[in-house]
Amino acid sequence: MTRRMIVCDLDGTLLNSAGRLSPRSRQALRAVRRAGWPVLFCTARPVRDTRAVVVAVDAAMVAVCGNGSITYDFGRHRIVDQRPIPYAGLSDALRALRTGHPALRLGAERGLDLLLEDDFALAAALCRTARRVPRLDPDHGFGKVIAQLDGDARDYWPAVAAALPAGLECTVSGPEFCEIGLRGVTKAVAVHRIAERAGITAADVVAFGDMPNDLPLLAWAGTGIAVGNAHPDVLRAADLVTAANDDDGVALVLEHLLAKGVLP
Repeated sequence: MTRRMIVCDLDGTLLNSAGRLSPRSRQALRAVRRAGWPVLFCTARPVRDTRAVVVAVDAAMVAVCGNGSITYDFGRHRIVDQRPIPYAGLSDALRALRTGHPALRLGAERGLDLLLEDDFALAAALCRTARRVPRLDPDHGFGKVIAQLDGDARDYWPAVAAALPAGLECTVSGPEFCEIGLRGVTKAVAVHRIAERAGITAADVVAFGDMPNDLPLLAWAGTGIAVGNAHPDVLRAADLVTAANDDDGVALVLEHLLAKGVLP
């Protein structure tokens, strides 16, 4: 049986529509870990919002967070890799965004902390520890900027992307906001660095995702799998499509891999 590295997005992919890890998915992930296969969560979530899912599976896991801008070792409680937006790039980006979209509301991840402008609308569960500021100003160490307009971010993110200066790029992983990071800082790049250190090639990586921010990862992995509820672009790009997140699509594939040693 080929040893696989399992890389899995969280929201909309592994977690159900209520944002929870089902018992079946938890059991499948733990079985994969017991079999000696590396498991890596790879999410747009910040570290603080990833912790609970990690603990439910194995508190010693490493996870790629912030769309690849920060990798955190939960077992050792430390950042192992970080790719912040340079000060100059951030200053230019904020100026361009505000010129192109005067109604834009902004926030940013700074290390393990979240900054949000006062009018940035986000569910309380996602921003209880956020520091509110009247206006987001350039600062050192922003791993990711989040941008919000009225409406669904899955519709307006191309317009935000079009306002960005060279060196930065925009993607989206949900309806609340779009996400801006340093060009070339993606889930795929972060996972590649981890796999390389572990002596694992892309051919032996099985990656799961659902949204456009997962596309570089699914393209890089030897097998890129979309859940049935994925964005149309992801469904078209994936090597395989499994059941939806609410139907334990990731667990179905993992169970098959463990039982048969091959992909369905």
